[in-house]
Amino acid sequence: MKRTTLLAIAIVTMCLPMAAQVHLGLRGGVTLGELHFDREIIDSSNRMGYCGGLVLDVAIPVTGLGVDASVMYAHRNNRLTDGQRLFKRHYIDIPLMARYRLTVTGVERYLAPLVFTGPTFSVLFDDNGQENWKGRRTYLSWRVGGGVDLFHHLRLTAAYGFGITKSMTYTGNDVKADKAHGKDRYWMLNAAWLF
Repeated sequence: MKRTTLLAIAIVTMCLPMAAQVHLGLRGGVTLGELHFDREIIDSSNRMGYCGGLVLDVAIPVTGLGVDASVMYAHRNNRLTDGQRLFKRHYIDIPLMARYRLTVTGVERYLAPLVFTGPTFSVLFDDNGQENWKGRRTYLSWRVGGGVDLFHHLRLTAAYGFGITKSMTYTGNDVKADKAHGKDRYWMLNAAWLF
């Protein structure tokens, strides 16, 4: 009896990933971000940026669970208040989101709310080289958000991301600012079309 039950569980577990629904799509949107510094030596005001890229969506049927992975270009701007300088950074973002999609019988074909969370790995490939500040080549942030799927193809989302590791470091000679660093905090509004 135990072997039969274990065999049935193993077969169902192996079949779920094979039955997963996989969709590829395009995503684009805007970001509103600021740098949060570990000391009160400088401030950053909110600035608009943009992002776009490819998305891979994997959904496990019936459960509502899924994974959303993307490769995206992200352009982030921050105005530093010590001289009104605009600090521009260009990243490749790789977000890996665990997602739960609420399915309501009869309605999910047209409208399905969802929530998601997960890490985002960012790789800096260009910045405008601000004096005394240097963008870190890689950093990690965490996103939390929600949204809605419309007609199984259009996904509208809003998310808040906060830096876990440093995204920039002070490189100047000011003793008070020695080894100071900043972390990104940002809002994102995205639209994705899943094929």
